[in-house]
Amino acid sequence: MFKKSFPLLLILFISIFMALTTVGVGAGAAELPVKIPAPAEWKEIPYRGITNLLSIETIHSCIKSGDDRGLFLDFSAIRNLLDGTVLNSTDTISGKVYLGPYPFEANEVTYTYKRFKMEIVFDKGYAALPAAFFLAPLRNSEEWENEGQLAVRLDLYLSSGNNTRAMGLYDTFVRFKREVEPGGVKFVKQTSIIEGPLVNLVMSNEPSKMVISFKTDQPVMAAVVLNNGCAFSSAQSGRKHEITVTGLEAAKDYDYYVQYEGIKTKRFSFRTAPAAGEGEVVIAYAGDSREGIEGGTANLMGVNVNILERCANLAFMLGADVFTFGGDLVGGNTTSPGDFRAQLNAWKQAMSGFWNHRPVYTSIGNHESILKIYKNDNGRTLVMDRWPYETDSVEAVFADEMVNPQNGPETSDSRRPTYKENVYSFQYGPVKFIFFNNNYWIGREYGSPTAPGGTGGCPEGYVMEDQLQWIQRELEAGEKNSTVRYIILSAHEPVFPNGGHIQDGMWYSGDNNVRAYTFEPDQRGEQGAGKMTAEKEGIIDVRNRLLKMISGNKKVAAVLGGDEHSYHKVLIDKHVPIGVPALDDKDGGGRVCREGGTCSPFKDIKYPTWCLVSGDAGAPYYSEGTTPWNTYWKQYPGAYPNHTSLRGCYHYSSQENFFIFKADKEKISLDVYNPYGEIIDSIADLMKVKENEK
Repeated sequence: MFKKSFPLLLILFISIFMALTTVGVGAGAAELPVKIPAPAEWKEIPYRGITNLLSIETIHSCIKSGDDRGLFLDFSAIRNLLDGTVLNSTDTISGKVYLGPYPFEANEVTYTYKRFKMEIVFDKGYAALPAAFFLAPLRNSEEWENEGQLAVRLDLYLSSGNNTRAMGLYDTFVRFKREVEPGGVKFVKQTSIIEGPLVNLVMSNEPSKMVISFKTDQPVMAAVVLNNGCAFSSAQSGRKHEITVTGLEAAKDYDYYVQYEGIKTKRFSFRTAPAAGEGEVVIAYAGDSREGIEGGTANLMGVNVNILERCANLAFMLGADVFTFGGDLVGGNTTSPGDFRAQLNAWKQAMSGFWNHRPVYTSIGNHESILKIYKNDNGRTLVMDRWPYETDSVEAVFADEMVNPQNGPETSDSRRPTYKENVYSFQYGPVKFIFFNNNYWIGREYGSPTAPGGTGGCPEGYVMEDQLQWIQRELEAGEKNSTVRYIILSAHEPVFPNGGHIQDGMWYSGDNNVRAYTFEPDQRGEQGAGKMTAEKEGIIDVRNRLLKMISGNKKVAAVLGGDEHSYHKVLIDKHVPIGVPALDDKDGGGRVCREGGTCSPFKDIKYPTWCLVSGDAGAPYYSEGTTPWNTYWKQYPGAYPNHTSLRGCYHYSSQENFFIFKADKEKISLDVYNPYGEIIDSIADLMKVKENEK
């Protein structure tokens, strides 16, 4: 029997081998829900949009133990940059190093910050980092004896022949120890925490547990130690640490520190969440902290650190228990996962003064993107979410870098990227947050919102069916839960844009033809063979369906967004013209609210709902545009006389801003601050408008 079946087994073996080989050559193309652009027409651009030419791990590998003066900085071994540049033996890295003790005045401050004391100019890839300077009298602000930690800022340049190229500005941290050896004194580089510690997953869903996360430059075992003597250790040695702390009491303060290799960090603190439905809570919200245009630390590794740090610090001083962030944390739009991780590292540094003590919840914006980019000879450019999705997509990297709840939906198509940690919900006191992702699985052509029809993927603003159904379930669960008094939804793309993104968002100037597409390869597995399937609903129908869900829930206090670098609010009720394809698309062209055409209100809205955008925690400002909804409110400013809002039912401001919500069992309010402490706007009672429906 074996002899008779041998030819069949051989054929089967060859078929499997050829199939595996084909998958390898095509980078898993047969399993992708997108169509890879044909190599005969499209050329992949492997390096584009790189902000950081070095990863933080690479920089740390260049900081070494030194001599009696301090540590050494040595870039001579670097050969490869993140943009694909390969250095030769004559290329050199030069620049400046700024050093200062970190955290500055650690024994006095709660809110940690950097302060630099020394500047060192270096060339030819080498510098001494004189740690001894910070142990000397009149320079030792921390009362260190033989060891400490420095903040290190690097302003780097690459010299290649007669050309000099800026490599960027980088911040990191390094620990050192002064040791006496038989040959004399030597400064030794110790294992350093290069990120954190950060407080995560503090929520009323499970107030008895939370997570402390941090990263070290070398693999170590580590522990989080509480002031009650309880210690919680890493499961194994590693660089990335997410340590779960359990056995906590609701609404209680705890001190903690991190310990590893005999090193103890300064003491930090956190407060557990109140029991579900209880407490007077303060919640901050902002978006769009990506790089500014002033240079320097306004563009530190892809982040406008200047403004983001101001917003985080002011929110801390105003008593925010939680900081929620609505996307565009960083500049992103890069083809390099390493570059993207470096940008997120900078963002976490900027937020760490807050995050050392209080939780931060984050979401994906359009700039949170790791891309495959293709160009053709006609100048067209396609951008697609990077694959393999399990490791290189922005969804996967974001989940690996952040510590968010993992209660989001499963994808209806297992070939697509994950929703885990970019779509989720949590409760804090009486408030339930629902974070959804309308920058999921991006695919587009520059200059054309309908490009996914050729390649597959989602246009910005689109929400897939599986996620819509999850939102509906979360809203229903919140409505039934007696401990939930208010629901806030958040996604990056504004549901109703008003300036800067009227041409996209969830509006696309009224173009309902915009939708997502999925590629289905044929059964033969031939490269590029198959069909493209469009989602049934266009973006305006998706928006209106989402709005019907939201407005049907009396507990919804607001829908939050970012993307537009401004603050704006608009109240949406069944009288406001927003566009309804079934009524306004007279010629079947898929467009609504065109000049000379109708622009209908959406009569399926049950309760009036605030749509709010906080989109400028540092990104370059946008100015106001014209939309059907803001035109309406300018014509009828007094339609809701008891809206409790400082600036009516619609307002637009180009100031940098962040939100402070205050909620208890009686009401939920909003104050909108600029980063200098002035109030731009306020709404005394976000729920009051639900009593006004005529």
